[in-house]
Amino acid sequence: MKITNRNIPILLLFSLLLLSLPAFAEKDSDKMWTTLETASGTCTFVINLPSDGCMAIIGEVNGKNKTEKIWGPRFMKKGTYKLNFPESKLTNRRGTIELYNINLVPFKETGSRGKGERQFDSPTGIDYDVARKEILVADTGNDRIIRLGKDGRFIGKHGGFGLSYTGSKKSEESEDSLNNPYDVAAGGFSNFYISDYGNDRIAIYDSYKSYKGNLFPKRNDRRNRLNKPKGIVTDYENNVWIVDGRSDLVYKISPHSTKLLEIGGFGYSEKQLKNPTQIDVGIDGSVYIADRGKSRIAVFDRLGSYKYEIKDHLKAPTGVAVDSDGLLTVCDDSTNELSLYTPQGIRLAVITEASNGSSFKKPSDIALCDDTVFLLDSGNHRIIHIKREKEGYVVSWQGPSTVLE
Repeated sequence: MKITNRNIPILLLFSLLLLSLPAFAEKDSDKMWTTLETASGTCTFVINLPSDGCMAIIGEVNGKNKTEKIWGPRFMKKGTYKLNFPESKLTNRRGTIELYNINLVPFKETGSRGKGERQFDSPTGIDYDVARKEILVADTGNDRIIRLGKDGRFIGKHGGFGLSYTGSKKSEESEDSLNNPYDVAAGGFSNFYISDYGNDRIAIYDSYKSYKGNLFPKRNDRRNRLNKPKGIVTDYENNVWIVDGRSDLVYKISPHSTKLLEIGGFGYSEKQLKNPTQIDVGIDGSVYIADRGKSRIAVFDRLGSYKYEIKDHLKAPTGVAVDSDGLLTVCDDSTNELSLYTPQGIRLAVITEASNGSSFKKPSDIALCDDTVFLLDSGNHRIIHIKREKEGYVVSWQGPSTVLE
């Protein structure tokens, strides 16, 4: 069945055997099909792929109304393959196998340089609020946050230049002011968080978009400090991840302001960072950091252990985002490219121009929804709206049932 338009895995708990089977070449080689065989405690998928593309095996989660990726996504060549799994991993389960390709097609631009409702001055951070269907933009040069509809219409603005005092001096007038806000992230409780670069803090606004104080550090906190915070994102557990620019560190902060984890620090080893800018967290807990100074995307697990890096075609990556398929979208302000990667680092697609033919200039960040990529084209003071077109095939599978003796 055809559908239109729409990782290196953390741990392989199964044994993977990947080999081509010429014997199946005569059996509907132009169609996608799968069989599932069980023997000696092992389940074997035999899968025919009629074309090149990204493949993923998806399974239902028993007892829950949701699915998970059992394998992939991984780029595969046309052919027939065998994949082995422990029988216990598939027992009493069912799901689908997808083979797909993604096309990125720019179709609209929003913004120009200025101080108006839909104008920006060197913006550096962007996020998409799924609950409210709003685009949030850190309009850095204008010291404010801009809220737009998905179509680019103006909704509201917050902030304005001001110095925030986090010590004994308190100025109510300036507490909701911003100083070079670097990034903004939609929160898990209808809040949004602002990485207030010039004021060395993470500020909170509530569902009514009113200033509610600081997430980190709290007032009069003498132990914890931020030094020019940059990228910020919330994960699936509502924790907040912060890139602390000057210290080359990444912090994981709970919604209650407790520091849970620290990653990086300046240095030359693989697990250390140099001028990191942005960050995103996958549904499996993998942490992806745009490590600009080392020309790479650095990948860590949910506990902060270094896993691997992605460097292909990258010179100065500034933004990274993980989509619903587990693929990575990366922008680079040296090559002025927006690229799509598998989690293993294979580049699938690249674009360099807006819909009007103009080139990107110093792109700084990325936000995603199911069918659209929003690229913050900082040097041109605008947002590029990019259609994410997914085309491919899907087949169903049914795991073995438990037999009670």
